[in-house]
Amino acid sequence: MEKETNEKPAVQENAGVEKERKPTNKERFNSMMMAKMEGYNPEDEESSYGMLIEIYNKNEEQKKILSDAINRDPRLASVLSDIVSGKRSSGNALVRYYGRDFLSAEEGTPEYEDIASAEEERKKEAEELAARENEYKKNIDESTPIIEQFCNEKGYNPDDFLNDIWDKIASPILSGRYTTELLAMIDKAFNYDTDVSDAMKAGEVKGRNENVHKMRKDQIGDGMPTGLGAVTQETKKKSKPKSFLQLASEA
Repeated sequence: MEKETNEKPAVQENAGVEKERKPTNKERFNSMMMAKMEGYNPEDEESSYGMLIEIYNKNEEQKKILSDAINRDPRLASVLSDIVSGKRSSGNALVRYYGRDFLSAEEGTPEYEDIASAEEERKKEAEELAARENEYKKNIDESTPIIEQFCNEKGYNPDDFLNDIWDKIASPILSGRYTTELLAMIDKAFNYDTDVSDAMKAGEVKGRNENVHKMRKDQIGDGMPTGLGAVTQETKKKSKPKSFLQLASEA
């Protein structure tokens, strides 16, 4: 005879709970691209692949430019390698592979002229950058009250509104990413007044046509349309006598 036992079978924890599905590599890739690239839409494969091809071609072009520069001066590869790896600072790497006197060319030599030209470019670029920063600060200070007033009237949060402008318009334009949605948005903004005017004109023409049709329909025997002041017998019957106040006001 079998021995009875009070032990209950162990219940597996989380029984019946589905294990969370791990995203596929395709899903992970699309999520990464959507976060990185404005306008990337995995549902629109033609457009998305076009964006990826464009980025790939740009990267290949940049790699070729760098490769050509290194081939012209192999020391540049050593400088970049040491800087990127953290082995040396930029100044240390330049001195290590070009020597500390590489900027001390004698005046009047081609090397000196080359160095002097580079210094002038650096100064000009620094001055232009400072001027742009000052202009931006001045313009943003002047624009802030206008932005705040506009957003308050529309019920927008100014920071969210400006972020949308940057993410959806400014950033794509500055980076050269013109999508169909961006072009449609710009086109709508450019042609808003014209579209409104055309719609109003169309409405006026439609209204005039409806009035002409109504006048033709209501035209009475004497040839005078009711819309131009003629009064039909039916209208006379339905008209109410003027009140005392109306008569007094017209006296």
